[in-house]
Amino acid sequence: MKSPIQFFVAIAILLATATVAAQVYKWVDKDGRVQYSDTQPPPGATKAEAKKVETSNAAASTSPVPTLKDRTKDFDKRRAEADENAKKMADIRKKDEAIEENCKSARAALRDLESGRMIRRTNDQGEIAVMTDEAREAELSKVRAAAAESCKA
Repeated sequence: MKSPIQFFVAIAILLATATVAAQVYKWVDKDGRVQYSDTQPPPGATKAEAKKVETSNAAASTSPVPTLKDRTKDFDKRRAEADENAKKMADIRKKDEAIEENCKSARAALRDLESGRMIRRTNDQGEIAVMTDEAREAELSKVRAAAAESCKA
């Protein structure tokens, strides 16, 4: 069985949201001031008027309550935007990783060329040949340009 407290809380909530009809009285007192009250005016009051005023808590709300369909639509829109942003961030990360990898490769090649060690390469005929000083200088200028481009940051 439900407790009496739960019952009274439920009744209070229902009463709080119900439409309230109230009787409001307006009159002019003996000093000439306009008075408003929810009780009847005194017998000496002039220009007494009774007005029925209806108020509702639901009517007082200026923003409509969104329906489940609207809320679902908004949720789906936010989820699609979040997925799109995550995809963009993943693409940016991949590009940054590729740039970083290119930078590391260019720096490693630059270190090898600047070290002065003998560098062997395979030529067009498939034979192993030692890189000449002229070829080293040409390759060094290309690798420096590539390193400068890849490692801008």
